Amino acid sequence: MIEIMKCIPTEYNECLAMQRKLNEMRNEARIPDTILVTEHDDTYTAGIHFRMENLNDYSVPIIRVERGGALTYHGKGQLILYFIFNLNERGMNVKDLILKIQDAVVQTLAEFGLKSEGRLFKETGVWTNGRKICSIGLALKGFSTFHGIALNVTTDLSKFAKINPCDFDASVMTSLEREIGTKIDLENVLSKFLSHLKDEFGEELYERHCEMII
Repeated sequence: MIEIMKCIPTEYNECLAMQRKLNEMRNEARIPDTILVTEHDDTYTAGIHFRMENLNDYSVPIIRVERGGALTYHGKGQLILYFIFNLNERGMNVKDLILKIQDAVVQTLAEFGLKSEGRLFKETGVWTNGRKICSIGLALKGFSTFHGIALNVTTDLSKFAKINPCDFDASVMTSLEREIGTKIDLENVLSKFLSHLKDEFGEELYERHCEMII
């Protein structure tokens, strides 16, 4: 069983504290595997591979976090999911989890007529037409993960111009809306994505009330 907690929107630092607490609770077997679904206001975060020279605007406030990867942007119109999964119980490693998440994103985008592919290493994420549409960065503490993915649905792509997202030029970023040229409902994308995640893991998904656990 995988629980879904929809907390839309959340302030980034509060949500980060919540993730860390959920990670602790998952390691102690106090909760099942959980996916936290949210949306943030404009936020720039830096993973463990961040380098200052990849920041275009030095006035941008950066939040340092434990996830893999470098700089990225979070904002409205972006579907954000954080995965609190106990990999030891699942007999998986982080790469296994990333591949399943990528596959679910690829299948979701295909429902909108968009061909894409998951990539690993420097280009980790999901790419379409030579551009990056979904960023993925996980962290592991104990046996459980936290952090997750940001899928650009109707994201204002100009916000990436202040940084070199994932160490690339900002022009590499794209969104579902840009690629198909049509207005998209975030909830519709979420529904399709969760359906494909359910198929990937072969488990039921249960939505429960969101609580700001800090």
